[in-house]
Amino acid sequence: MGEEEVKAIDYIYLSFTSIKEKRGRALGAVLGVMIAVIALSLALGVGESFQKVFVEQLQRTLAANSIIVFPGTSGITDADIVYLKRIQGVKDVFGVAMAQGQVFTEKGTKSVTIIAVDPKWLPEYLGVADIKEALAAGEPEPKGLGVLLDSGLWKDPQTGKKMLDVGSVLPVTVGVKKTSMTFFVIGLLEETGGLQGGQGIERNYIYVHPDTFFSYISHTRRYLIAVVLVEDLDRLDQITDEIRSVAPPGSRIISPAAMVKQMQMFIVALQTFMALISAVGMGITAMWIFDSMTISVVQRTKEIGILKALGYSKTDILVLFLLEAAIISALGVASGTIIMFLISRFVYIPVFGLKLSPAFTPEIVMTATMLPFISDVLAAFIPSRRAANLNPVEALRYE
Repeated sequence: MGEEEVKAIDYIYLSFTSIKEKRGRALGAVLGVMIAVIALSLALGVGESFQKVFVEQLQRTLAANSIIVFPGTSGITDADIVYLKRIQGVKDVFGVAMAQGQVFTEKGTKSVTIIAVDPKWLPEYLGVADIKEALAAGEPEPKGLGVLLDSGLWKDPQTGKKMLDVGSVLPVTVGVKKTSMTFFVIGLLEETGGLQGGQGIERNYIYVHPDTFFSYISHTRRYLIAVVLVEDLDRLDQITDEIRSVAPPGSRIISPAAMVKQMQMFIVALQTFMALISAVGMGITAMWIFDSMTISVVQRTKEIGILKALGYSKTDILVLFLLEAAIISALGVASGTIIMFLISRFVYIPVFGLKLSPAFTPEIVMTATMLPFISDVLAAFIPSRRAANLNPVEALRYE
């Protein structure tokens, strides 16, 4: 074997011998590194998972590429929609009309919301790419007196049993005057996200064609809200300001896209805060390594003198002690990484009704493993340099 290969073996042998001799402190350091890796990875992983799941939920529920205009009592007219469409960066605009009513079912009277949306925009309103994704049975579009029912009306939420089906007759009273109408069920919708709400919302919605709505329910063609679909999200603030300038007086403007961006910023800040708290454990472990290596240098002063007398250089001594710290850190990192991945497979954290498991991206794994490792090796550098600079004659005389 060559000289360099022998020296490498010597490094490893002497490092493991030293770790074995001080195994109590070494085990404590390994445990500290392991806890630091787990804590940091959980902080970053849970934050990543929360951001991904919760923001996706917001995007589905709030139609994140849109701006919603609530005109107050005046309503939105077709002329208002034309003005809104002319704004630069706006992809399209559609109006949504609504009315409150009651239906008579086998379980009694139930309050409902009758919603009129152009069939072209119904998928956008429901938060799906294609209406077939939301369709449980029947026709995909309302027409005439034929309507689509959301899941809260045709399916029992407790048992899942069908209460109404395609072809059912649906007697309804509408408005304060309790105007009686009879609709025919031609389509059943599954629960989706979109503008009508996410999971857990009571979904007593009847979808009718706008022509039917304005012929039988409301005789003035005014919409309760206008949904502005934004093409260029980089111009979101400017588009919002322009909408305010052309919307009816007293209108309220809500930007789900801005809300999603704010939520992302909040989650990143929370993730950073959790990581900083986890870093306290990493700092304590680094102090433990520093203390352990300092004690080791004092206890091994005579041994260092012998090594120097045998021809070991300052660099050799420095590498020897740093390798010792690196081995301890590597053992802790390896143990923490294994436990980290076990946690991601079997542990779930309930947050706002969602069951989140930590999401470990390559960046998170790299950060959670390398930061404790590097900090521990750096913490060992000062006592290691002190050992390397010891005078061999004085070290041999040390008792």
